Amino acid sequence: MEREVPDTEAARALWDFAVRLYGEPGVSEACLALQDRFGVDIPLMLWAAWLGAGADLPALRAGDRAVGPWRARAVRPLRALRRHLRDSVAGLDDLAREEWRGSVKRLEIEAERLALGILAGIGRRNGCPDLAPFAAAFGLEPGCPELKLVEEAARRLA
Repeated sequence: MEREVPDTEAARALWDFAVRLYGEPGVSEACLALQDRFGVDIPLMLWAAWLGAGADLPALRAGDRAVGPWRARAVRPLRALRRHLRDSVAGLDDLAREEWRGSVKRLEIEAERLALGILAGIGRRNGCPDLAPFAAAFGLEPGCPELKLVEEAARRLA
């Protein structure tokens, strides 16, 4: 039996932080660029920013292991389907396709919210956001401009 993600105070706080951070100027574009160019798991990165200095290598590895099955079963397949639906489908009206694509996008966002719920119980929040350990753990250059933009925005919200 699959374990349910509890609707905890930490999960709600992390979701609220992630939504606010993603809405900061340039952050959504930076996140999508990191995802497309380097395969960055956006919920994992937003969680690392939320943890701050608590996002050390052991916590990052534990978080990646914990969310990995959900990412593989739900988040990535929904994202792939949504992206596939950008293009016309023979025999399907474009308006109907776009409406359905919007439904898939909402499911993808909900899957990412559940991923953050999994992550909320791992690690301990501590201090100012520092994504250098995240960069090192996942093979990114610490000076990566998109990563720096996300980190600076997270610091403004912290």
